[in-house]
Amino acid sequence: MSRTVQFVAGAGFVIVVAAAGIAIAQPPEGLRAPRDVTRQEVIQRIDETFTRLDANRDGRVTADERRAAREQRRAEMADRMFDRLDADRNGSISREELREGRMRGGRRGMRMAGRGPDGPGMDGPGGEGRRGPGMRGPGMRGRDRMAAREVTREEMRERALTRFDRMDANHDGTLTVEERRQARDAMRERMRMRREQDS
Repeated sequence: MSRTVQFVAGAGFVIVVAAAGIAIAQPPEGLRAPRDVTRQEVIQRIDETFTRLDANRDGRVTADERRAAREQRRAEMADRMFDRLDADRNGSISREELREGRMRGGRRGMRMAGRGPDGPGMDGPGGEGRRGPGMRGPGMRGRDRMAAREVTREEMRERALTRFDRMDANHDGTLTVEERRQARDAMRERMRMRREQDS
């Protein structure tokens, strides 16, 4: 069945999709509460991600394989979003369904606006990241270098574990919710200072 979106002239509607990158303990669909994460769990997640990305099973993930995985993820998320909005399951989204979907989505739905390949999305390794096109900072350069070449499982692990160890303030092998919050606050402060220096 074809899927269509119905809207009145002048009313805009965009199904926006954020492609998930490699993240530490990222909750699927935002349904799980934050929790502590161990180093071993990060290794397991990276190994699962690598296996999913390495389509030809040659032990290396190429830029093309990462791109294909992002496109598949976008398509899956778009289908799920459409299904959530299409309340009567008739294959189209009416203005009323759109309004109700926005009301259900609340702030979370609004935060998704603008993300994706043409906005400040979360395209994972090789994507634009949160900063969006033309807004790359020092933190984006390492990601760009990795995106431009093949990556092994060991390199992917090393990158994730380096980040984990930097955030694990007491170095006990467990990254707590509070440690993640502190790391996020510190990153925001660094970004704020960088913006002030650039202005």
